Amino acid sequence: MSRELIPIGIPIIDEFITGLPADSLILIIGDPGSGFITFMHQLLVMRAQTGIPAIYTSLDKPESEIRHDLAPFGWQLDKMVWYFNDLSPSARKRETRAMQWEGDAVNVVSHNLFRKIVELKEDLTITAFDTIVNTATFMLIQSSLKLVLRFLNEYSTIIKGTNGWHFLTMVRGVHGQDIENIFSHYSDVVLEFAMTLNTETRLYERVLGIKKLLGVDSRVFPIEFDKTGIRPITTSKIQ
Repeated sequence: MSRELIPIGIPIIDEFITGLPADSLILIIGDPGSGFITFMHQLLVMRAQTGIPAIYTSLDKPESEIRHDLAPFGWQLDKMVWYFNDLSPSARKRETRAMQWEGDAVNVVSHNLFRKIVELKEDLTITAFDTIVNTATFMLIQSSLKLVLRFLNEYSTIIKGTNGWHFLTMVRGVHGQDIENIFSHYSDVVLEFAMTLNTETRLYERVLGIKKLLGVDSRVFPIEFDKTGIRPITTSKIQ
């Protein structure tokens, strides 16, 4: 894996880590509503604004819904170089062989994603690009763990030399701790988002945990949404 570190671009977090390594498989796991997908979009948008393209493979939501998710923050796909692989349920219904896809999710994702990765690696005008598989949760629901782990092995190999970040998202608590630990083992970086209940205010609060990153101690950042996306609340509250 390349040792080049790419800054995240969020000042408070970048004060604690130099950056995320290029050519790394980054697992983002989170509670529903914790903001883990928004955070991933935010990182990709900041990268896209510097001219770094991304291959976005969506298994859960159609492209139209992802555009809708980006809109509140002023993020527009039309202004980004995203190669969109829409493998969501609504997109599959338009395919004549949709039922076959249901039983072979991993192979279809691999075919579409890996073919595009090879294509961009061979394009001499592109020096770096990112990839996203959203979500591993859907892959695990549709395919066996053995097939998904084979995909992870191939994915980890093919992203070498891309000089980018490669995201895999997972909904926390769906598959059990053992499965989450296996995915964490395969990943170079693990970022974990959680919803915690404040017993005084009786309100849920969001936190981002740097769970696995070589050379960096685990840290937790209280976070909130603002008009630009997700940001740590204050440096004084960082644990």
